[in-house]
Amino acid sequence: MYERVLVALKSDPSDEQIVAHAADLAALAGSRLTLLHAVHSHSRDAGAFLEQEATAYLEEMAGPIRARGIETEVMVVPGEPAETIQTVAAQTGAELLVMGTHGHHQVRHVLLGSVTESVIRGCSVPALLIRP
Repeated sequence: MYERVLVALKSDPSDEQIVAHAADLAALAGSRLTLLHAVHSHSRDAGAFLEQEATAYLEEMAGPIRARGIETEVMVVPGEPAETIQTVAAQTGAELLVMGTHGHHQVRHVLLGSVTESVIRGCSVPALLIRP
């Protein structure tokens, strides 16, 4: 079904729900997960600090998934989030992308969020959108 699932996270409380859905799907399908965080920074020092924080965060998120026997890798990639997610999806051969939406009930842009909307418009990989 889906051998490689890319899970785009943004380091906020909704990530737990997104990861839970992705892990359940991976357990059912025998998928391998990649947890991704794109770090967008305007300075090298700030970027390095943010990358360290993001790596620690993703490793913490990956622990319980790995404990379930699900192969999970973490990737922290510098760059603009929408472009980075699309690039990593292509580079890793992801067959499914899992990411969150804002969950607001207003116009589409607000509903999906600008990053989510950009990704689903420009990415050829099927997407599972989780609304927290």
